[in-house]
Amino acid sequence: MLVRRPPIPPAGKADCQLCGKPLRGIATSIGICPECVRTRPEESSSRIEHVHAESREMFGLPAKPARDPDGTACNLCFIGCRLGEGQKGYCGLRNGGKTSLKNDGRSRAQVTFYHDPLPTNCVADWVCPGGTGVGYPHYSNDSGPEVGYYNLAVFFEACNFNCLYCQNWSFKKKQLSPRWSKVETIEKAVRPDTSCICFFGGDPGPQLPFALRVVESARKKNPDKILRICWETNGGVNQPWLDKMTRISMESGGCLKMDLKAWNPGTHRALCGWDNKRVLKNFARVAEMTNGRSDPPLLVASTPLVPGYIDEKEVAGIARFIAGLNPDIPYALLAYAPQFIMDDSPTTSAAQAEACLAAATDAGLKRVRIGNQHLLS
Repeated sequence: MLVRRPPIPPAGKADCQLCGKPLRGIATSIGICPECVRTRPEESSSRIEHVHAESREMFGLPAKPARDPDGTACNLCFIGCRLGEGQKGYCGLRNGGKTSLKNDGRSRAQVTFYHDPLPTNCVADWVCPGGTGVGYPHYSNDSGPEVGYYNLAVFFEACNFNCLYCQNWSFKKKQLSPRWSKVETIEKAVRPDTSCICFFGGDPGPQLPFALRVVESARKKNPDKILRICWETNGGVNQPWLDKMTRISMESGGCLKMDLKAWNPGTHRALCGWDNKRVLKNFARVAEMTNGRSDPPLLVASTPLVPGYIDEKEVAGIARFIAGLNPDIPYALLAYAPQFIMDDSPTTSAAQAEACLAAATDAGLKRVRIGNQHLLS
């Protein structure tokens, strides 16, 4: 299948399809300005659904979740696919066949991995044991940054969201010709100098049973070793699975790094394909569990600062929500580089980043930083 980029509006026609306002200084692919996305979600929905459908078609991914009333339900995430025979799940990982439902994302996974030297460019490196030594000696091998140790970075090549600005979207190409790995392959990659495992992607959610098997095996074979378990996730899994992730990170000294991609549900749907109701609920659920361990932090929030769409208003809403749960929860504002369907967007400006930083601190958060500062324009 040919992988191609959905067309953007031709030059001179990059105007909002609802209010006619020129789309200047932002990506034109969505075709709806940030204000109309926020305030006119029903009128925006047709155009937004079309853009998302096109962006998935080129990778053979279904435009909408399978809803076969006689199909088998997938219980991993809130999307709730019901897969009939041969129907592909929204994440693209499994189909309705018995073999796929039993094995894919469970005993085998579409995954790659590598060893990343610590300290590393992680969303949580400024507050975690690997980057700072916090939690030494129980959770860290050093009272400072763990120089000489490594993070085993495990990248899952599937996702249950459809972010139009995805920074790692090239994994979707691999889904066209998937290659599978077994639990033993990942578990054997844990070395004496491995002090943490981070599951990210894509997202670990669609293949979480596989990740949990890796964790169980690795911890069993290394019972006396510092081996923190961390997750970078969109927060879309169902609560029983979220609780398992959280407990493992709590016990091991790791953390959940959850992306809060937008505050306004219309903006979240436009950028990611789904609203953020369940994400916020899951974030609050993990925040309740942080009382058992304040340092190193169990929960870390992050938000990519997409020009135009994620501004100080969006960040202020997110920050007030976080502060209402616990003002000590670390929050990383991530400078953004144009990618995927929104590749005609500018990068995050320094002015935008500073305005968002001020909005987050004014909302009452005590630990906020700007990440990926090298990308700022």
